[in-house]
Amino acid sequence: MRIASIAAATALGGLLLAGCDTQGPEPGSVSPEAGVDGQVGKVDLRDVFVLGGDNGADVPAGGSAPVYLTLVNYPAGGETDGTSGTQGEADTLQSVTSPAAQSAEIIGGPIPLPPGEDVRIGPAARIVLKGLTAPLAEGTNVQLTFTFEKAGQGTMSVPVQSRQESLSTYSPAP
Repeated sequence: MRIASIAAATALGGLLLAGCDTQGPEPGSVSPEAGVDGQVGKVDLRDVFVLGGDNGADVPAGGSAPVYLTLVNYPAGGETDGTSGTQGEADTLQSVTSPAAQSAEIIGGPIPLPPGEDVRIGPAARIVLKGLTAPLAEGTNVQLTFTFEKAGQGTMSVPVQSRQESLSTYSPAP
């Protein structure tokens, strides 16, 4: 009886693993670990950073700099959040602001966030800080405020990362 149970457990384990992707994520499917993480309401902000100049150069005052990150809206559709018992619902990133820039543009308009899905911003510039109030140097931080339709508003201190090595494929500001 015990041998039959072990054999059944082994067979079940093999069937469960057969459906898993053992190769991991495809290259470029997640943001580089260059930034910081935060949360606004039920939206996770992962690997948030501002892309600085090429090879450590400053972005000059008056210039523009893109913001890169991955957004995840929790809980996933059909799941409950464990506190209110409600299912996940879509949200939208409405705007980004910063005292380091005269304005920030979300290219293409507000960004929809389906429940439970990763929404990656990058490697093409989609959020751009425009009219920088001072030069942006690698290793410094910039305050960014993210405003979501349902999750509300939150501010983070975000690092400036030089456009080099793994970030060299990321687009500078248009």
